[in-house]
Amino acid sequence: MDERTIQSIPVMPFALMYGCISAVIGFLLGIFYALIFGAMFASVPSSTTGGFNLGWLSLFVGVGAVIVVPIISFVSGLIIAAITALLYNFLAPRIGGVKVRFKEEGSPTPQS
Repeated sequence: MDERTIQSIPVMPFALMYGCISAVIGFLLGIFYALIFGAMFASVPSSTTGGFNLGWLSLFVGVGAVIVVPIISFVSGLIIAAITALLYNFLAPRIGGVKVRFKEEGSPTPQS
């Protein structure tokens, strides 16, 4: 097994990848939020809201959650990953980087 140390992380590629992963997770959470809050608003009887039907609000919140949550997740993931990469690049030369093992091509995998 070949063992190497990560000396630095390129900030923007790492931040973009992490932001995209966060956006996908945010999209899944947005669907979950849309289902939960949509069901909650749709189930409120109009007699408790003074005759107003809140069914339209469930559509508004559902579409909003599926659009807004991934955007917020992407932006926050991008910022967090950029800060993380900058901190790693600052600290790695001082305290040592992360060691990663790579399998050599053609070598058999060790059995556990």
